[in-house]
Amino acid sequence: MKTELEEEEEEEWRSVHEVLLIVLPYLHSLFELLSMTRVSRSLRDAIRDEIALWTKFVIEPPLSSRLTDDILSEFSSKSAGKLKTLILRQCLMVTDKGLRRVVDANPLITKIIVPGCSGLTPEGIMECVESLSKNNHKLETLHINGVNGFTKQHLSALYTYLSSEGTIDLEVCPKCDEVRMIPSCSRESCNQKQRKCRGCWLCIPRCAECAVCLVGSDTESQEAACGNDDVLCLECWLVLPKCRFCNKPYCTNHSSRRHEIAITDAVSRPSFECEACYYRAGTNPYEVDYQI
Repeated sequence: MKTELEEEEEEEWRSVHEVLLIVLPYLHSLFELLSMTRVSRSLRDAIRDEIALWTKFVIEPPLSSRLTDDILSEFSSKSAGKLKTLILRQCLMVTDKGLRRVVDANPLITKIIVPGCSGLTPEGIMECVESLSKNNHKLETLHINGVNGFTKQHLSALYTYLSSEGTIDLEVCPKCDEVRMIPSCSRESCNQKQRKCRGCWLCIPRCAECAVCLVGSDTESQEAACGNDDVLCLECWLVLPKCRFCNKPYCTNHSSRRHEIAITDAVSRPSFECEACYYRAGTNPYEVDYQI
């Protein structure tokens, strides 16, 4: 016989479990889903067997570096051919073969977002898009910035399979005439001047966080900890968390590079070290003359 206290605890856990089941469809990425499988056996089974949870497949850092073609195929198969959205961010080990395998098994995909997946090629992307275009099916979103080698000819061929030109995130830069991503600028003065700042990241200096242009005497920029000469507009620099030593922030895309500092008490605020400070061998960071 269960005691009254045990019955109350069981009822309380049952209520918590029901709430968690309601939350599951709102989880963003595979990392969050896998984290939830560790809560309980019943929750793990619910995640494994619920096909609706696998119609959107999102892989982001830190899992990106571990994703291979075989792992991608294994997890995407849980959708039972009903996958609609495939998002792979900076998955360097995913190849054309792995992506094509997923596309062939899921002909209803409407969104393919693979920024920074340098293991893919333009030819592989085009084969996947062509395969999905059968039976009058067209992609609604194709983000391929970071997949190297795209030319004007590739873009022209892709447009014939897409619902509109705005579907793809690459276009021909009007300044360097290369196929690159051209961010939109939110600066009001640029819109009034008919987008004179229109150009790719290499032609126009931009904030690594919000992509606003940093041209003209009325703009102010600050250095980011990301490297590659990345800079931030003053508005973004002020609000982003900063390295406790050099006082430089990471943009959101590079936030996974932060080396978090363990908090010893509830009063302390979360802090981190950037890679440069963390790996500064033989140097006391407090004795370095940083330029803020």
